[in-house]
Amino acid sequence: MSLNATRMRLPLSLDAVTPDWLTQALDTRFPGVRVASATRDQERSGTSTSARFALTYAEQGGHADLPASIYVKGGFDDVMRNRVWAVLIQEARFYAELAPEVPVNIPLAYFAGVDEEAKQGVIILEDMTQRGVRFGHVTLDKSLDTVAATMEGLGKLHAKFWNDPRLPAYRAWADPQRSFLHYLLREKHWNAVHERVYGDMLRQVFPDRAFALAALTRLYELNDRLPHTLCHGDPHSGNMFYEPDGAPGFLDWQLVFPGAPGHDHAEMMMSSLTTDGRRKHERDLIALYRNVLVASGVADAPSFDDLFLSYRQNQMHNMTQSVFNPYDMQSQEVTDMSAIRSLHAAIDLDMVEALGMR
Repeated sequence: MSLNATRMRLPLSLDAVTPDWLTQALDTRFPGVRVASATRDQERSGTSTSARFALTYAEQGGHADLPASIYVKGGFDDVMRNRVWAVLIQEARFYAELAPEVPVNIPLAYFAGVDEEAKQGVIILEDMTQRGVRFGHVTLDKSLDTVAATMEGLGKLHAKFWNDPRLPAYRAWADPQRSFLHYLLREKHWNAVHERVYGDMLRQVFPDRAFALAALTRLYELNDRLPHTLCHGDPHSGNMFYEPDGAPGFLDWQLVFPGAPGHDHAEMMMSSLTTDGRRKHERDLIALYRNVLVASGVADAPSFDDLFLSYRQNQMHNMTQSVFNPYDMQSQEVTDMSAIRSLHAAIDLDMVEALGMR
């Protein structure tokens, strides 16, 4: 699938996702198609906005596999798009340029478009409810088998792109997330977060804001020295889906970037396991991940000790994005649960010592 970057402007609101626009977009995959009507429902808002559209066709262009319904995802809220436009474009580019090689279960994409002038990225995805998938959530319990299968998926993804010579071309994909985390540590927000229910735990980790900023800088220095792979970038359990047989798949590739695998490990385990579950199983899960790397042909797979150290260090990234997450980007329930789990992990694993700052 080729990326449509110049042939058409992208809609900036869901109301602008019309049958005529959908005809133009779907024609890139299904030449000759013409959409007659598009009925919208199931709108969801977060970093991006998405909605399902039930379609009828005036012309099928000879295609037997036209979807009866689709999801359209993009920056359809002006305030949020201005905040996160770069990652909207990254996700569209991921589906156009890298997704065909990804060895894990991901949604089928029918269209990926970039509008640099409007700072917009839009993708059209399959309606996965048609195949009975179940969507994950931080508040839902996951079995150890499910978490292990997710870790195996990360191992296969990372093995496929381990030290891939194409990764330097995508180096800038790390920047939006890093810049946003520094923004989250701005003084006004720092003070506000310390008034949340977990403020006392946060004070156990960081003596002050300057120390937190130094720890984040230190993490990135350490990660940039390590072997790189293609990280999902945001593999919390809310970005997972599960087939009817329980097999996991990965959603939301907005934060994909070349980086150290510990980045993905820290967030996936925190969001998928209770604090007690993480304490019991984190070492076994890291060992499982390394076994998958080796079985997948990564000859220079890091040792268990190196992987576990990176996992400890990357609690810094995971903790910052969860503890300081604005309440307008996730519900307070999800933010508080994730923050408390992350703080427990930072304390249990002595994240500060792992970063060499104690």
